[in-house]
Formats: sequence, C-alpha cells, structure tokens
Amino acid sequence: MTRASGIIRLAIGATTAVLWLSPVGAAEQTLPGATVESVVAIAKRLNPTVAAASLDFDAAVHKIGTAGVLADPTLVLEAWDVNRLGVGQRRFGLEQEVKLWGKYGLERDIAQSDADAAKFQGRAIVTDLIAQVVAAHGEYNAAYEATGISVEIKRRYDEILGLLRSRYGTTSVDQQDVIKAEIEAATAEGDVVRRQGEQKSAAARLNALIGRPSLAPLAAPTGFRAVKAISLAQVQGLARSANPMLALAGAQSNSAAQTKSLTDLNYYPDVTLGAKYVQRPGTEDTGEFMAKFNVPLHYEVKDAEQRAAGARLGAAQARNEALRLRIDGQIADAWFGVDALRKVVQIYATRQLPPARSSVDNARNGFQAGTSDLSSVFESERRLRTVQLDLLKLKVELQTKYAEMERLAGGSL
Repeated sequence: MTRASGIIRLAIGATTAVLWLSPVGAAEQTLPGATVESVVAIAKRLNPTVAAASLDFDAAVHKIGTAGVLADPTLVLEAWDVNRLGVGQRRFGLEQEVKLWGKYGLERDIAQSDADAAKFQGRAIVTDLIAQVVAAHGEYNAAYEATGISVEIKRRYDEILGLLRSRYGTTSVDQQDVIKAEIEAATAEGDVVRRQGEQKSAAARLNALIGRPSLAPLAAPTGFRAVKAISLAQVQGLARSANPMLALAGAQSNSAAQTKSLTDLNYYPDVTLGAKYVQRPGTEDTGEFMAKFNVPLHYEVKDAEQRAAGARLGAAQARNEALRLRIDGQIADAWFGVDALRKVVQIYATRQLPPARSSVDNARNGFQAGTSDLSSVFESERRLRTVQLDLLKLKVELQTKYAEMERLAGGSL
C-alpha cells in the first residue's frame, strides 16, 4: 500500500464506518465489499439471473431423459362379429412403434448437445456477471478513495483558514485572503458531500449486481485488484478453450449436425409391432402377431427437410467461425487497452503524483514562511487533486478493461 493510499484510508475510515457499516463494528469482517472475490462469491450465490440460468440447465438435463426412448405402447381392445347373438371374438393386444437405423441414439445426442448449450449459456451469464461485478467494485473503490481525497483536502483547507484567521484576524488589509480561504474551504466541504453521495451510489449499484438490497452495508474496499501481466497469445489461447460463448456455438453446431443426420434417416421407414390375444367362444383361444411399416413416399418433403437441416448446420458452423474471429479481435482490443492503461497508470503514479505532492508541500511551507502567496497554495492543491482523481479514473478504466479481457478468456487470468 502506498503512502497516499494509507493517508486516504486513515482520513475516511470514520466516515465510511458511519455511512456503510452496521452498528456492530466487529461485523465488518463478515461483510462483502473489501475485495473483488468477496462480492463475486455473493453474486454467484444470490444473483437471480444466475439462478435462472441454473434452472434452464436443469431443465435441459432432464430433457435428455425424454429423448431416444420408445414411445408409449398402444393398448388394443377389439370386438369382432358383433350381432344380435353377441360378440363372436374378443381381442386384447399391444402395439409398439419402434424406430430403426440408430434414430434413438441421434435423438439422445441432440438432447445432450442442447443440454451442453444450456450449460455453456449459463457459464456465459456467470462470466458476464463477474465482469460487471469487477467493474462495479472498481468504481466503488474509486469512489471510496475519491471521498478520502476530498476529506483530506478539506482538512488542509480548514487548516489554512484557521492559520489566516489567527494571523490576520479581521484587519481589512488581508481580509481578501481570509475570504478566499473561506470560499475554498466551503467548496471543499461541498465536494466531500458530493463524493460521499457518489460512494453511496456506487455501493447501491454493486449491491444490485450481487443480488443484495441497495442499502445493504458493504465493507470498506482494501484497494484495486492486481492486474496480472499476460501475453496476448496466452489470452487468445485460453479463450479458444474456455470461452463459454465459443463452447455454446460448438454445442449448437453439434446439435445441428446430429439433427442433419437424423433428418437423413427420414428416408428409412419405422416399424410398428403388435401382438393380440384372441378369444373365440366354443373353440380354442389363439394369438395374432403384426408388423407394420410406414412407407416414405413423399420424397419432395424429405428432400426439403434435408436441405433445411443442411442449411442450419452450415449456418451454425459459419456463426461458430465468425464468433471465434470476433472474440480474437475483441481480446486483442482489450489486451492493447490494458497494456496501455497499465503504462499510463505507472506514469501518473511515478512521474506526476510525487511532483504534485511536492508542489503542495513547497507552497504550504512558503506560505507559512511568508515567501509565497495564498493563490499558489490553492493552485497546487487543485493540481494535486486533478492528478489524484485522474489516476483513479485510469485505475477504474484499467479494472474494467481487464475484467472484459477475463470475460472473453472465459474466466480469471
């Protein structure tokens, strides 16, 4: 943790406790929000969209049990030679339709592919949610630190105002400096209120994403998540094996291929088998056995079905390839963005922030010694605040881009 981060967190610790934590201080350790991992775990458990995806997968899995099985048999009850003397014959039997040529196996394969598609769809929903939660936690962390920056600036402005009042009192010669300091202190106080409101808004958005009430308490964030260095080729390789949308497209292609194979078998007939027990009054009972075949005469219909299934298979394969190319491009875009943002953050942290802090210290020391005027103090404060807030914006953008790259890769990097 840097010295600036330590100052910021010490400055707003009491404020955050009042705004976000429950009355029992010890409960903070059990609240989500301190780290990205804590809120991601809650989101996976409580977010209703994730629950809906899980139920869709359960439905698809249960549907496998209904595919590739024999149809219900038909019970046959017949009365023959019915006249005024009664019933000549009674027949009791069963008929069972049986599909041949491996059709049952293809039906099970189609159902399995559909279940896989539902599973990968659920994974895609979870990865999308995690990316949103990571970005929202970055905004929450930035709002927390921005509040700390504003609180620290207000404290320094109040010190300057107190120094001016003790130095000049109410004399008319330097009263303008006192008025200027009062205005700056009031502006700083208003900025604190605004930043606290933004912190509440960020917390409400984060709570909504993870499936909690908007006003539910959150723990104080402990800082931005570390961004790992990884090559573009590694990320693209991970995406090809783990991206759920690519896996979903692959499952849909498999389903289309199995459907095409099943459609090809429409030219082959199915069979219906039957057996009956025949009762004849006054003579010995007998049995009957029967086999029926449907005759696929309407070849133009079968041809149309086959062409439609082939077109669906080709479309699924084309979408799969288009999605792979698009994801490769999106990963490259995100990777170059992350790489550039990481470098810019480093530049701000090492080359802009230290001089800005030194400028504030020099201006304050010079003002206290009487060698510089009040305007230079406020100007250096504003410059430091601009650098600090710009750095926070860059860090949030970096977290968002990195989360997008993880989403495309199919999971944590």
